[in-house]
Amino acid sequence: MPHWTLVIIGGGAAGLSAAAAAAAAASGQSCLLIDRMGGGGELMNLGTLHDLGEDLTGPDLMARLQEDAMTAGAELGLAEVTGLARTSTGWCIETDDETHTAAAVILATGLAPGTLGLSNEAEFEGMGLSHCAACDGPLYAGQAVVVAGADRWAVQEAVELAAATCRVTLITQNEPVPVADTVTVIAGRITALEGANGLDSITVQTGSAPAQRIETPVVFLQTGRRPAVDFAPPALARDADGRLITDGSLRTNLPGLFAAGDTRAGASRTLAAAMADGRLAAESALSAAGLKT
Repeated sequence: MPHWTLVIIGGGAAGLSAAAAAAAAASGQSCLLIDRMGGGGELMNLGTLHDLGEDLTGPDLMARLQEDAMTAGAELGLAEVTGLARTSTGWCIETDDETHTAAAVILATGLAPGTLGLSNEAEFEGMGLSHCAACDGPLYAGQAVVVAGADRWAVQEAVELAAATCRVTLITQNEPVPVADTVTVIAGRITALEGANGLDSITVQTGSAPAQRIETPVVFLQTGRRPAVDFAPPALARDADGRLITDGSLRTNLPGLFAAGDTRAGASRTLAAAMADGRLAAESALSAAGLKT
């Protein structure tokens, strides 16, 4: 059974940044990053990024972060984590093909795909409901499309779709968010999906105003998202949205277990913040494992 100083679960911006920082700071110590898709997370689905002050795409950033992590000495594992349990000396991480132990663990799994919570939602999955504008957006060039959500991913999707000549409506249950002038923002929620052979239209409720019908062939879902940590112990403290509660050093309520990026409560939901989270979590985890950074 392989034993590691630190195991990081999740290969997005936070996870890769944590792996690079931890491997560099703890020379000679072992650091493993586990991701079911091999690293990159949602970065692989993003086109041009808009919040890092330079011209690069999601895959560009993923490649840079992955190279930093591997150059520093981190190992990358392709597997799905199925269980996480506390032991007398640290943590036991079960995957679909191997069991690992570690002195400390960082959870950087990001958020699971969005959902509207509608009873007929499954009927439209892949037939009008999408989770990736970079993947599916070109199919709808010149058409009226909808993005549902309010976080940075929703804004990223809306801007990317507008750049692909789509006529974009962003529907958010929160306050309207600042996006490109080419994006229409509606403060409301989707209450119905309609269509016989794929999506034809949606119904949107906006406060106490009458519901409105919007014709569209697709909704890009970035709402109703919760951290992808179903494998974690029930005793792990979460907020009402399922996000992991941490202190200022990104420690959870369980010894030796840390959280970084969108997985944790209070995250500012920008790429720069996710990478900073990863570095801080690495520093805190190595300290907890008895290593100086």
